[in-house]
Amino acid sequence: MRDSQHPVVERIEPEIEQMLRNYGYELVEVKFTGRRRGQTLTVIIDKPGGVDSNDCQYVAQRLSLLLDIIDPIESSYNLIVSSPGLDRPLVKREDFERFAHKRVRIKYVEKTGQRRTVEGELEGLHEEQVVLETPAEQICIAWEDIEAANLVYNWEEGT
Repeated sequence: MRDSQHPVVERIEPEIEQMLRNYGYELVEVKFTGRRRGQTLTVIIDKPGGVDSNDCQYVAQRLSLLLDIIDPIESSYNLIVSSPGLDRPLVKREDFERFAHKRVRIKYVEKTGQRRTVEGELEGLHEEQVVLETPAEQICIAWEDIEAANLVYNWEEGT
């Protein structure tokens, strides 16, 4: 996947991931956005059985303490702790194996430089290629060409 992590995220992600693991949570994604005024640190978490608002509040309190100690952000910021939602982002290589046979949407850049979005059933990750089965064809997308990927919730089937 195209890696454009903010330096703050690069610095704190390992500590956040370890802390979450210690409390039984999985780190899905960390994002840092905004300018001097209005910066936001978003931490998306998950756990077996899903995450509710109590989990988010609990993790936010623990993260606040950790972030106060390591003090990675010079100015004020908002901390948001969230569940991945029904359209969970797929970020790590393991996600593309774990969610094989699920419906996904992938945004990527073709070798020609053209941006494209495709939707289909995820077959998995094979030799740095994400394999996607669409009604028309099987598509192989190079890992480094992917800009974003997420699950697509099927409202008819409830999955």
